[in-house]
Amino acid sequence: MGIGNRRLAELIRELVSGDGQQRETGSDRVEDWMNSYSPKEARVIAETLALMASFEESRECLEAQLHALSELDTADRIGAADLTPLRDIPGTRIHVEHRDYLEDLAPYLEKGAE
Repeated sequence: MGIGNRRLAELIRELVSGDGQQRETGSDRVEDWMNSYSPKEARVIAETLALMASFEESRECLEAQLHALSELDTADRIGAADLTPLRDIPGTRIHVEHRDYLEDLAPYLEKGAE
């Protein structure tokens, strides 16, 4: 069934906001409807999170984005989403709290390397 276009658009708007607090809140909200996403919605959300994480400057937002992706993975909701933008996160922005998430998501990055 899914969450519907309006809710999806509202969530995406938060995830891509110019305001770091909004991006963090949106990333945290991803979990709220975890079991309600259609496969297409989950893919769009995962790809948006990966793209935004690739150039995120806020340490807290990056952690929230990676955590949301990890939760999507744990719930087996990522599917065929392209998470390869995560490869573009500069090493200088990857801190200890981000490493476990990136290790867990590594298989998705390898898929895109083929």
